[in-house]
Order: sequence, then C-alpha cells, then structure tokens
Amino acid sequence: MARKKRRIIIILTITIITITIFAIFKFGVNGNPKITEEQISYTGFLQMIEDKKIDTLEMAENSSIISGFDQDKPELVYKSKIPSMDVLTEYIQNESLEGNEITFTVLEEKNNISFFDILLDLFPLIWLTLSIVFFVKMIKRAKKLFQTNSTSSSSSDTPASFGNIFGGGEKLFEKPTKSDVTFENVKGLDEEISEVSEIVDFIKNPEKYRALGAKVPKGVLLDGEPGTGKTLLAKAIAGEADISFIATSGSNFVEKYVGVGAARIRSLFDEARKNAPCIIFIDEIDAVGAKRDDCGGASEHNQTLEQLLTEMDGFTERTNIVVIAATNRLSSLDPALIRPGRFDRKITVHLPDRKGREEILKLHGANKPFDESVDFSKVAYNTAGFSGAALENLLNEAALVAARKSKNEISEEDINEAMMKIQVGLKNSNRAISEKEKKLVAVHEAGHAIVSLFLETQANLKEVCIIPRGSAGGYTLHNTVEDKNYISKKELSERLICLLGGKAAEAIVLGDISTGPSNDLKVATETARDMIIYYGMDDEIGPISFAGSARSDLEIFGEATLGNIGLKISELVKNAEKTAEELITKHRPLLDELVTKLLEQETVSGEEIQEMLKSYQK
Repeated sequence: MARKKRRIIIILTITIITITIFAIFKFGVNGNPKITEEQISYTGFLQMIEDKKIDTLEMAENSSIISGFDQDKPELVYKSKIPSMDVLTEYIQNESLEGNEITFTVLEEKNNISFFDILLDLFPLIWLTLSIVFFVKMIKRAKKLFQTNSTSSSSSDTPASFGNIFGGGEKLFEKPTKSDVTFENVKGLDEEISEVSEIVDFIKNPEKYRALGAKVPKGVLLDGEPGTGKTLLAKAIAGEADISFIATSGSNFVEKYVGVGAARIRSLFDEARKNAPCIIFIDEIDAVGAKRDDCGGASEHNQTLEQLLTEMDGFTERTNIVVIAATNRLSSLDPALIRPGRFDRKITVHLPDRKGREEILKLHGANKPFDESVDFSKVAYNTAGFSGAALENLLNEAALVAARKSKNEISEEDINEAMMKIQVGLKNSNRAISEKEKKLVAVHEAGHAIVSLFLETQANLKEVCIIPRGSAGGYTLHNTVEDKNYISKKELSERLICLLGGKAAEAIVLGDISTGPSNDLKVATETARDMIIYYGMDDEIGPISFAGSARSDLEIFGEATLGNIGLKISELVKNAEKTAEELITKHRPLLDELVTKLLEQETVSGEEIQEMLKSYQK
C-alpha cells in the first residue's frame, strides 16, 4: 500500500511540474492573456490607420499579411492581406498621413525553430504516449500477480495479500493466531455454547468420535441479528480448542475482475491447511455466498462461490479444519452452500434474555466504577431487545455521560440518560422553539400517549416529553420489559392505532396536520404491509405469504389478488387512523389535561399519567 501511495505521489508531482512548464512557455511567467487576432479587409485596415486606431505595423519578409497594433489594446492584433509592399509603402509615405506617427517594421524570416516551440507542439503526443506505456505496464503487472496468486499460496509467516492492478497489497485475512477468548468471556449464549461444545471436544479428542464413525461438521453457520455475539462465539471455539484462528470477511473476496475472488479463496484454504488444526471464520458470508445469478461461469461472483464450494468439498475427517461463518441474512445464501456436507450445522444466535443481559452487563461493567444506585438486574429488566453489543455500548455511553459531569463513578441516572440517548437521540435543550410549535409537539405526543392508554396490548407509558432529541421534536416512550419472540395480530393492529394517535390528535385539536407524523406513517405503512404479505393476517386474501416471491411466481395468485394487496394495506392504515380519532374524541378532556401539563413542565412521567388517568376515570 505504501508503494502504491508513493507511485501516485510521484506521478502527480511530475504531472504538475510538466503542466507548469507548459503554462510558463505558453503564456509567459506573468500569465499574460493570450493575444486575440482579428481579420479585417485591406480597406478597413487603411481606414483604421487614418483614424489613428493603429500606430504600429509589422510584416514578415516575403509575406502579404500585415499586422497592426493599437497601443491602448496590446492584447488585440489586426491582420489584413495587402496587394503589394510597394503600394503599402507609398500609402504610408502619403502626405495626408504626415501627422500620424506610424512605426513600420519588416521582420526577418525565421530560419530556425526553438527547442521549446518543438516541445510545446509535441507535448500532447508525448503525454499520451507515456500514459499508454504506463497503463500497459500496470496491466501486465496485474496479469502476472493474478497468475502467481492462482497457482501459489501466501507465506504462512505473514498476513496473506493479493496485489491490485497498481502493484500494491490488500490484506486478505488476519495472520493465524491463537485466540485468547474462551466460553467464560461469552455470556447470555448458554444454549449456543452447548451446541458448539462438541466441536471443541472433537478437535481435542478426535479418536473418540472416529471410533464411532462420527465426523466433525465441516462448517458451522451462525445466524443472528447484528451484535448478538457471533464473532465472539467463533473466537471462543478456537480459544477453547487451543488451535489457530484465521479471521476474514466475505467482502474480501468480492472483486470486479473475474477469477480474483476464486484465487483468494484458494489462498485462504491453503493457509488453513498449513496451520491445521485451525478454524476459518468468515464474517458476513452473504457477501460471497449469496445465491448465484444467471451469468453462469462467466460471473465473478459465481466463480468465487463455486471455488468456496469446491474447497469445502475437499475436506476429509482428518483435515481438522472447521469453517465457521456468520450472517444475518440466511435466506440470501445459495442452497448449495448450506446443504449437509458443507455447512452441516446451523446455529441461531438469539438476543439474550433477561438473565443473559444481566450477565453481559456484569461482564462489560467489570472494569468500570459504579455507585451503589446501579442495579444490573434492573438495567437488564429495562433493556429487553438489546443485543450484547448494544448493552456494551450502553455502559460505554453511561461512562461518557459520567465523565462529562466530572464524576468518579457511574450512577443509575447516567445509565438512564445514556439509554435515552441511544433510543431517542441527543437532547437539544438549547434549540429555539416557538410557542406554536411547542403546542403542536405537545398535542402530537399527547395523542400517542392517550391512545396507548386505552389499547390492551400496548406497554405501559414510561415518559412523554416535548424536549427535542435527535431529529425528533418530542417523544413518547413505553416500558419495554418483556422478551418477545412472537407478536399477535391484535398487537400489530393496536400498534398501528398507537402510531397514528399523534396525527389524529393534530387533526382534531388543531384542525390541521403537520409534517411531524411522517415517520409514524412510514412505520405504520411498513407494519401493515408486513401483516398482509409476510404474516397472512388478512381474512380476504387469506393465509398466504408473498415474501421473497418473484413477479412470475405471484402470477399464480391472479391479478385481482395482487391488485388487492395495496388496497388492503391502505385499508388497514385508514381503519387504524379512524380508531385513533375515535379514542381521541372520546377522551378529549384527558388529552387536553396532558397537553397543558406538557406545556408547563415539558416532561411527564408514566406514573404521573397513571394518576391523571385514575382521576379521569372517577
């Protein structure tokens, strides 16, 4: 990479110097403007002499073209064709021109041409030739490097690399190392750890399994949402087995040049064989393992994937190489890659439950000072749906909040503020807001809150605020304390109503709507779409999933059904808005009370809203 940068700097320097020299000799050191020539008739030329617009004449020997200059306009030269030199001389000596001071110079004919004139004329041709030579050289070098990488592997003593067309080096995978991560460092994934423990035992005690005719899985596919700990789990397997760990990413094999990706796959597996027993970890394998297109063998992606399939087919029970791959897009992978015999085992890495979140918080909080107000079990209770990475980020943000306050310990208040920053955005207390806009936000957020109070499946309110955070003018938060794997049709329908509560409140209270509900409408439309085409929750269309179907596959359902999908999505959203308007109208006094309280104190807690609800229902 350093050689590539140096080469680019040298080329740019030479180019700048060459252009500068060209400009100096072409335009002069002072950068004088280029002289403009104007062709005029001989009669007009003589008239300009008589009118004293031309006072200097130049003419080359044996030439019929004369040049005239005006001292007031040195950048302009007038040219004309004369009948003969004698006629012109006689005219200049005419008594009627005696008052004109005319300078007439006859220039000697040049017999030689300067070196710089030749250089300037040939400069474009020279530069074009040098450019062609340079790129031909680079193409030859790229071809040579490609052939080298196609037939040989990288040295086991250095990180593998593959040269690009400019002769540089790109890191393909990390140098094989021993992982210092063990299962003790992985929290909240007890079921997943038990799944992979036998792989560790096979690597340590292979004869025990071979005696029974058992084979270790060639590949283990870890599927899960981002941040759930797939990479950490792969490192822990290598650490527990005490074998080499080679990490790479699927994007490292994606190239536009046909054959380059396949060569890199060969290089990776050659390196693994040299360091066996070992684990190859390919993160984001969907970048290289996505379903093949219709381009056949001519496609770079197809060749790369087929090389990966071939390499995995070459494993035997004595190879002692296990490929572990991670993805969050399992459905996009090619069926040939995930069949038995390649990735034999598929493990879903779930989001941690409450107990797992508490363990993760304790692990990442071990090196941070907390005061006595912090209870990790309470934090775990309030962070349902957080991944391991999100929990680590939460504690780091809390530490940053405490540091900004010059505190020595992290408090529960710091964690809550960090959680608000992650969920809603950074507080913008200093942003100027007019009273009209402030009331608009209060009405909108109160609409969300009041509607959710009367919907059975919606979580209890945590806080309603009209202080801007991030891009939001205000927010309504619910207590997310329940781990959910499934959502009912009723809950999704009531989520739609809650999303449209803000828009309904604006229309009823203010008699107008704003651009504020734009994101609410986007989320509501997506939710309604999922209910129809993914979950089959419409009685008329029926329990049919249209997810991932090509247009040609959908034709079996008929045009009437397809056209009805959009109408059903629109119908779901409109019905939700109608219900929200009915709830706002029915409980308008409670809405007005909450709006007033928001305008007075800007933030209203869930407990305060519950007290208001109790008084309202009496």
